[in-house]
Amino acid sequence: MNINTVKSARTLAERFIRKADAILDNLGGEDEPSENHWPITGTKETGALRRASLDLTRALAEMRKS
Repeated sequence: MNINTVKSARTLAERFIRKADAILDNLGGEDEPSENHWPITGTKETGALRRASLDLTRALAEMRKS
């Protein structure tokens, strides 16, 4: 593990959290959304969240390897 991999993972984690917060804000907060909000897939925002999740996963795996 080195400082660059930790910084990269942290940056991507912050990006993931921002994307997740944006989706939760659109659904009315972190409480259980009403039935008319399900499913929340298939939107530009959820696609961005999924991509951020994949990038974070890769960065964490790289951090563990180094």
